[in-house]
Amino acid sequence: MATCVLPDEVFEEYKKYKNIRSPKNTAIVFMIDQKNALFKIEEVFEDMSLEKLQDELSNSSPRYIVYIYKHTHPDGRQSFPMTFIYFMPKGISPTVAMTYSANKQNLFNKLEVQKSFDADDVEQLTEPWLIERLRKN
Repeated sequence: MATCVLPDEVFEEYKKYKNIRSPKNTAIVFMIDQKNALFKIEEVFEDMSLEKLQDELSNSSPRYIVYIYKHTHPDGRQSFPMTFIYFMPKGISPTVAMTYSANKQNLFNKLEVQKSFDADDVEQLTEPWLIERLRKN
């Protein structure tokens, strides 16, 4: 099982989004280039709710998602929690599942995200799902 590498140029592209406190929800979707054992950004979705993101993900392909969420607190304050979502659908190839599973912590650590959640079905990815997990952490 190869340990994947996060190329410098991919990390620099990611940092552009990480350091912006945009008033829009942003999803940065990472995948593994298995042939070259590299993490790469598959796509960046700006102003994207989790519910809309469901339409962009496949229930047959695992992904790592960094989701920057504009959260309005009951007292009116706003925060922008950055979350790491490990999306591993059920029923995929064991080899692919093992590759993504073995590299999850590696990418999470390199991206310096504070909160990590797992999902195994695109329909789980909703705003209430995220808020519930943010409250628990």
